[in-house]
Amino acid sequence: MRISGGTQLFKQKMNVNFGATLDPYAIDNNGSRINKFNIDNGGSLFRLTSANMTLNYSLMSSDKEAKKKNKQGERNGGREDDLFGSNTDFSDRRENQFGKTDDDLDETDEFSGFYSSKLPWDMTFAYSLTFSNTNRENKISSNSLMVSANTTLTPKWKIGVSTGYDFVQKGVTFTQFRIERDLLSWKMDFNWSPFGTNAYWGFFIGIKSGVLSDIKWDKRSLPDRSLK
Repeated sequence: MRISGGTQLFKQKMNVNFGATLDPYAIDNNGSRINKFNIDNGGSLFRLTSANMTLNYSLMSSDKEAKKKNKQGERNGGREDDLFGSNTDFSDRRENQFGKTDDDLDETDEFSGFYSSKLPWDMTFAYSLTFSNTNRENKISSNSLMVSANTTLTPKWKIGVSTGYDFVQKGVTFTQFRIERDLLSWKMDFNWSPFGTNAYWGFFIGIKSGVLSDIKWDKRSLPDRSLK
């Protein structure tokens, strides 16, 4: 049985998510699940087999930025509050990976398409803690601190980076560098994860219009699955 919940704090700048898995069945001395309720085996009504907590705090250069969804988080892990990269998206990158559109440009300046004087940015810090107890190991299996940052150098150039550190595994978590260039009717981007089981790089250039979606050049390397 899986239970989960979450809340938002500090004017919705911090997301707190938690979850736990409970099992009513007991396990034997070898850690194998048996057909006997845990309470009938001298234990509690449920066994806590796993639990996790994620804290997420976002900083933006303006309130307008705060209203946008974390597209990069969704691309990395399937949730807008996720930075892990466990489910890296290798599909068509026609959608802006920074979560911004041409409508975000300041139309009051006739040269706004060529430079940016405000350098809008956003930064997200995340902390993840995972407890494992499936076979009575009773240990912290993951304890990670992560950060993701994006900035708009000009309205046509955007860059970003995501990385982190796992204190249990004593190594760097999913790391990605990304660059995007708006070519008016065209879009070009490059993203690179230099190491880890999801190491890859990808380059894309294509027409933005969905009608002409076949006019593109999409080159990428796939993660080395032999490392898993």
